[in-house]
Amino acid sequence: MQLIAAQVFGNLIRLVGVFSEVALGDPLSAILLLFGAGITLFSTGLLAYLVAGAALSAIGGSAGGIGRSPPPEAK
Repeated sequence: MQLIAAQVFGNLIRLVGVFSEVALGDPLSAILLLFGAGITLFSTGLLAYLVAGAALSAIGGSAGGIGRSPPPEAK
């Protein structure tokens, strides 16, 4: 198990080096790399927000009380 963790860590270090070489090779490459990272972070954050809201809704909690209250006749 430790061997697998060491290999994953080593590959992550190599990945950072490869991405650095690509980003420093051309200014357009750096812009595209940053733009792709931004889109990925935004979509991952949005998905996490939606999953957290669904989980809170499923257990009966409210996500900060955002939304309208029910009409008076429904109470």
